Amino acid sequence: MKKASTMATTGFVFLASRTISIIPTARAFTLVTPKHAAVTARNRFLSTSMNASGPRQTAIEERLTEAFAPTFLDVQNTSHGQKSDESHFKVVVVSEAFEGTRLVGRHRAINKAVSESDGSLGFHSLEIGAAKTPEEWNQNSNVAPSPKCQGGDGRGMKN
Repeated sequence: MKKASTMATTGFVFLASRTISIIPTARAFTLVTPKHAAVTARNRFLSTSMNASGPRQTAIEERLTEAFAPTFLDVQNTSHGQKSDESHFKVVVVSEAFEGTRLVGRHRAINKAVSESDGSLGFHSLEIGAAKTPEEWNQNSNVAPSPKCQGGDGRGMKN
């Protein structure tokens, strides 16, 4: 029987035909809020088959963390062609910074946080799955599934 080696990512161990296989899954990560409380985010989809975030996804995560100090952050690369294109993203941001701000203001703030200095996104599509306060998130943490993109793959090619 083959012994599973230690991996940097999480995975399910699958036993079949007397061999052990690791089936990669999306990794979990931990965010530390300014109050030093750790919150483990739910599994997220990653940009490559090796379960590593691409440079654009990492930049989005860093910008949102810096701007909102979220208690929950989920950034998914939802690019439907090559995941390495990093053309489509879905974000869920839960932060106390949204307290007293209407939904449209929250969305504008998220767009501004991930935009380049010239105001452009730098990628094809940003879907804001949720922008909630921790209290709102505790009452309802449902995030609607993403619609199919009708605008191409971000490289000028149609679906």
